[in-house]
Amino acid sequence: MQQPQQQQQQQHPFSYIFVGRRTYYLFSSIKDILRLRATCTWLRDLFGAAQLRVRLSHSLGSQAGLRRAVNGQQVQLLRFDDDHFGAHDLLAAVCVVEEGPWGEMGEVIELAVQCRNCDLPVILTADDINTHATKTAYVSAPRVLAQLKMVGSHFHFSDGSCLQLFHHNGEVRAIKDQPGQPGFRLEVDPPLPANHLYRQHRQPHDPPVNSRDIYWSPYHVRWRVGGGRFTQASLSSFAKRVGGGRVDGLLTESPHTPVAGCSTTVSRRQLVLTDCSHNFVAWIFISESGNNDVSVRIETTEAAVCESGLFKHRFPLTTQLARVALGAVAPYVFDGLIPTAVISIAMRVTIWTTAAEVKMPQLRRTAATDRSIDLSILGVSLGC
Repeated sequence: MQQPQQQQQQQHPFSYIFVGRRTYYLFSSIKDILRLRATCTWLRDLFGAAQLRVRLSHSLGSQAGLRRAVNGQQVQLLRFDDDHFGAHDLLAAVCVVEEGPWGEMGEVIELAVQCRNCDLPVILTADDINTHATKTAYVSAPRVLAQLKMVGSHFHFSDGSCLQLFHHNGEVRAIKDQPGQPGFRLEVDPPLPANHLYRQHRQPHDPPVNSRDIYWSPYHVRWRVGGGRFTQASLSSFAKRVGGGRVDGLLTESPHTPVAGCSTTVSRRQLVLTDCSHNFVAWIFISESGNNDVSVRIETTEAAVCESGLFKHRFPLTTQLARVALGAVAPYVFDGLIPTAVISIAMRVTIWTTAAEVKMPQLRRTAATDRSIDLSILGVSLGC
């Protein structure tokens, strides 16, 4: 009995600070733990797998961007397979969770769930974490890119492929790792003109990305690239797309600005109207084609309540959601209102109302109607 007492007396008094679960959170940053593990070898046992697993659970639960309310219950979007993690992997997992917010990636995961490309929660394994060789490699990349490299492989498409990113010799490629095929290459944070909207609202952790249009071709039964290269507002926009007046404001405000009534946004103003609580997906595409021409297209996978009739009657839930996002423009889109006053044309808007059915990995349009109306009465102007 005397020997254990002697060993207890030999413990450093500072070690008693770490006794108990609550005092473990005296360290506000994982950097404190890493520094102590590196410099105080006698404290390493106090930061073993059990303690790190508790820390990981606490840190993950503190990420508001990784939680969603579904049917009145809080649902976790992401977790780790930490039951099979050793201390090294647990430490790495705590690092990636605490290094930055996960809000953008939470939106990507939520949209992937709506499109049936993944199930909740997304479970990251040790292999996912180890796509980054070191902590330095993780923090040296834009945060959303670093997160997408771990999470993207869990977004599965119908052909068995996934949204995987490959990083070699300074080049980033998506879905296919083909050095000889430049079409799948992503140019992260490309140079942009000084007056470019995406440059003005650039976010270092989620910068713009330049790429060609990467799409699945049912006819060729493979992934293809088409058209010229174009720039997405951000990396998270790229991941979510794989595609005075209200319309003017939606086009010219920051692409990172949330839009009322929408769960998320994608560049070129693709507004997602639904979230995890809906059993269908609906969105609005708004794009400018020059000469003050703007296209507004609404797509939905909502089941039609009747076989024929106006879009607002066939798809009432989508119409209700879209009215919130479009604001004062909504009556001109859904109700067929035509300005009666004689006003000089400031913008011609083409309205598409589309029903779509899920055909993964992309949506296939099944019906469309096109009508053009003058929205100059709304005071809409792009300043062109």
